[in-house]
Amino acid sequence: MEANSTFDETYELLFPLIYRFVSIRIPKPDVEDVTAEIIVKVWRGLPNMEKKTALKSWALKIATHQIADYYRSHKRTPVMTLEDTPLPMTQQSDQSETWATLLSVKETLAKLSPQQVNVIQLRLIEGFSAGEAAEILGTTQQAVDSLLYRAKKGFRKIYQGNLDRGGRVR
Repeated sequence: MEANSTFDETYELLFPLIYRFVSIRIPKPDVEDVTAEIIVKVWRGLPNMEKKTALKSWALKIATHQIADYYRSHKRTPVMTLEDTPLPMTQQSDQSETWATLLSVKETLAKLSPQQVNVIQLRLIEGFSAGEAAEILGTTQQAVDSLLYRAKKGFRKIYQGNLDRGGRVR
């Protein structure tokens, strides 16, 4: 992305990534506003950005700081609520199993630490490398690898334990 890129180009490129990142971290009514603020900050900072190839990592680092600012100004504790997380629609006529699984996964994620949810989203959902995730999270690659291992292990333990007890996370 060039330093003289239009706001529309920046918005089109980054909106899906930033929106997903923000939507599981703040209440639903504020997601679009915070996402727009982040994209504006990224666009304004483009002329000063050194490595243009790291745009998405840099944008997510800005998003992380903006989310922290959001909670400082709102004096709330970050919580991923189940009601605020959008659920995907499928083409099946009977979606009860899909919904139950999705709810179970969401409830399991809600029991993990925010850092574990961050590393799962960045590494497994968004597909960032350990180095890129480390840059976004402000830590080392080894710390990201270790955190991802613990996050997957914790997720598996919570999720499997709840399936053994009847399916839903408690």
